[in-house]
Amino acid sequence: MVQLNDDDCVDTIRDYVRSNKDIEVFDYIRRGCNGEVYFGKRKKMGDDVVMKFYWSHPDYDATEECAILQKIKHANILEVKECRFVPPNYAFFLTPKISGGDLQGIIDSRLLSSREVLEIMSGILLGLTELHSKHKLVHRDLKPGNILIDSDAGNTPIIADLGAVKKIDVATGFITASKSTYLYLPPESIAKDEYYFQSDIYQVGIIFHQLLGGFFPINDPMKWMTKREENELKLIKNSVQRGIRFDDLISKKITKGTLIDSLTIPNYLDSSFKRMVNIATNLKHQSRYKNPSFFLTDIHKLIRETPDYRFENGLLTINHDSGKKYKIYQNGKEEYVIEKSGSNNNWTKQHSHNGTMKSVLSLARKA
Repeated sequence: MVQLNDDDCVDTIRDYVRSNKDIEVFDYIRRGCNGEVYFGKRKKMGDDVVMKFYWSHPDYDATEECAILQKIKHANILEVKECRFVPPNYAFFLTPKISGGDLQGIIDSRLLSSREVLEIMSGILLGLTELHSKHKLVHRDLKPGNILIDSDAGNTPIIADLGAVKKIDVATGFITASKSTYLYLPPESIAKDEYYFQSDIYQVGIIFHQLLGGFFPINDPMKWMTKREENELKLIKNSVQRGIRFDDLISKKITKGTLIDSLTIPNYLDSSFKRMVNIATNLKHQSRYKNPSFFLTDIHKLIRETPDYRFENGLLTINHDSGKKYKIYQNGKEEYVIEKSGSNNNWTKQHSHNGTMKSVLSLARKA
């Protein structure tokens, strides 16, 4: 076995990995509260796999969730080849290695086109429909970092990190929240420690907001703070106390519904995009999409009825399924200019507008 540099990992997990004769392990990543991760190759099968360990209550492999997850075979849910309990308190998951990284990495690298966003959302919601409708499972930790992108399968989004998955017996019931990423906790989880099927919808709504380019500074969370809040935090010298106060301020923003603001989504997108984000992230879980299928129906409607918007280097391009293409940019006077692609792919300026974004968009949105 290669040098894994996993000295910080608990001995129980290190021993379990080294005693596994079926997998040749070659890498380790510490994920903190999100688990311990090893990468390897199965010797007999020859496929790349991931060994992930989560903190767990005893006998996880005897739980209904573990049995269900091993039976799920869905293109948008990470396959669980094996899950079992590793004493004294860890759940072990063996899954395939996915080729394209996670969705947060893509969000950090570029602004996606609206059609790319909708296709990713469609895949996520198809996977969530499988979990909710067929198996009565809630994920409880949906975020871009837990959505893998399979580049070998046409950039298919795959719901991963299934260690927090729990079953809800009744559709109207709830369970307790998980210790998922604090910024994605829905209001009801903070206020009452309750997690519903619609709580997953809330988390997917935040993902939608992020994909569209809405304000959600996950990599620099201090940007959520007002100047007054920032100064207050700077005065707290103890890092633990400062972290507690930061979480308290964030929790208030979540329960007030101010952590995300759909008005920060780019203004060139149709208002339907913002409306859907607002429904999915409504403060009251009963007012969100009833289930992923309803959310998915609206996503598919947008795919059918809206053009593809792409913004890059100050240039907005709008492509219709009919073949019509427009590009919008600002001139030296900061007026908006719109050009239309002709039959020979020649671009011609359009003049029946007043130079405002609203007026050029009204031309570009015509199918």
